[in-house]
Amino acid sequence: MSGPATRDALAALLDEVLPGGLPPDWADERPLVEAGLDSVSVLTLVAELEARLDLRLDGADLTRENFGTLGALTALLARRAEGE
Repeated sequence: MSGPATRDALAALLDEVLPGGLPPDWADERPLVEAGLDSVSVLTLVAELEARLDLRLDGADLTRENFGTLGALTALLARRAEGE
């Protein structure tokens, strides 16, 4: 995954990171905790995103709102790619 993360690329990464994977029909606004997202998988996800996208997420980015749903996470990465 290089450049801004697309929704599908992010879903594929979540499928790798989450303990049980991410079902292919996961709704963008469905809470990721229902798929098993926890503090350990968030740390793994952040490390993978930073490595694969060559970006840095800071403490202000690591909120429940930003990591709560696939849609919110996709939006965060789009904002970060634009330099916000």
